[in-house]
Amino acid sequence: MAHSRRRPPLSSDLAQRVVDLIAPTISHNINVMDEHGTIIACLDPERLGTLHRGAQRVIAEGRTIRVENPEPGTSDRPGVNEPLVVDGELRGVVGVTGPPQVVAALARVVALTVQLLIAQEYEQDAATRRHTDARDLIAALSAGTTRPDAARVRLAATGLSPPWSIALWTSERPREDSAAAPPPSAATAVTRINTDSGRRAAVLHGALWLVSSGPPPRPDAAGLPPGCRHTRTEPTDDVEVLLAHAEESRALCRYGALLPVLGADGPWSRETAVAAAHLPRRSLERLARRAATLSPAHRSTVTAVGSTISMQAAADSMYVHRNTLLQRVERIRSLTGLDIRRGDDRGSLDLALYALTALGESHIHAG
Repeated sequence: MAHSRRRPPLSSDLAQRVVDLIAPTISHNINVMDEHGTIIACLDPERLGTLHRGAQRVIAEGRTIRVENPEPGTSDRPGVNEPLVVDGELRGVVGVTGPPQVVAALARVVALTVQLLIAQEYEQDAATRRHTDARDLIAALSAGTTRPDAARVRLAATGLSPPWSIALWTSERPREDSAAAPPPSAATAVTRINTDSGRRAAVLHGALWLVSSGPPPRPDAAGLPPGCRHTRTEPTDDVEVLLAHAEESRALCRYGALLPVLGADGPWSRETAVAAAHLPRRSLERLARRAATLSPAHRSTVTAVGSTISMQAAADSMYVHRNTLLQRVERIRSLTGLDIRRGDDRGSLDLALYALTALGESHIHAG
C-alpha cells in the first residue's frame, strides 16, 4: 500500500553525496536546490545556503528554466535548471552551470541521474528501516517482558494483522556451546522476506525468525540450503499465545539440536523440547547422563513406545517381535530404573532423551 505521508525535506548530505558522485564525470558545475530554492549541494562551498532565483521559478512554475542573464545582485549563473521529481513529488531543483544552449541536454541527463540515485537511496533507507523494525519486533515478542497491548501495537505498526505465526530456521550444526547457529544465507533470506508486507524476518538468538500474518510459509520457502533445522507454530488470533510461542522459540535457540532437521523422520514434541530447554544446566546434564546409558536401539524403543498405542504396535513399527521389544523394555528398566510401560516413567525418559539431544554425547561427563 502506498504511503500518503509526504517524505521529509531533501537531505543536504544525500544531495552532496550524489553531486560528488556525478561531478567527476562532467566538466560543468552541478547544484542541487531544495523545495525552497536554497542551494543545498554543489561544488562551490561559497554558494551553499544561498537562494537560487532560477530554482525558485522552477518550483513555482513546475518546468525547466534557462538562465541566460542572471539577475544583478544574485548568486545565479548562466545555466539550465531542471525539476527534481522523486516518487511523483517535486522535491527540489537540479542545475547545471554553463551556456544554456550547451548544457541543456546534459542538464536533463544529470537531473534524471540525480532522481534515480536519490530514489535508490530512499529505497535503501526504507529497506534498512524494515530490517530494523523487524528485528525490534521479534526481540520484543521473544523478550518475555512485553505486554500484550504493546505487542499488538508493534505488530500493527509493522503491518502484521492476525492471525499470526512464527517460523524458525537454524543451521543443522549448533555452536560449540550447544546454542543455535543461523543457517547459511540467512541474511539474504531476511532481505528477500522483508519485501513482503505480510511477513517480517530477522536473524536473532542464533536463528532466522519469520513472523507472518496467516500461516507460516512452507519449510523450504525461505530458500535456504538443505539440512537446516526448522520449527513453526500454528496461526493464532491471540496475542498472548503468540508471545508464548515467541518465548518458547527463544528458549529452543539455547540448544540448537532440539529443533528437528528438515525432512527427518520420527516424532518430535515441541512441548518436551521447550521443557528441556528451560531446565537448569545441571538438571539437563543429570538427565542426559541417564539417557546416555542407552544404546541407539533402546532409544528407538522409547520413542516407538511413546508414539504408538500399544506394545504390539510399537513392535510392529520397529519391525521386531513383541518379545524382543519386551526384552528391550526390561533392559531399559535395569539401566535407568524407569519402566517405559508406565506413563510417568516414559515421560521422564523422553525428557532425558531430549536433554541428551540438547547437549550432545560429547558434552556429557560421567557423574
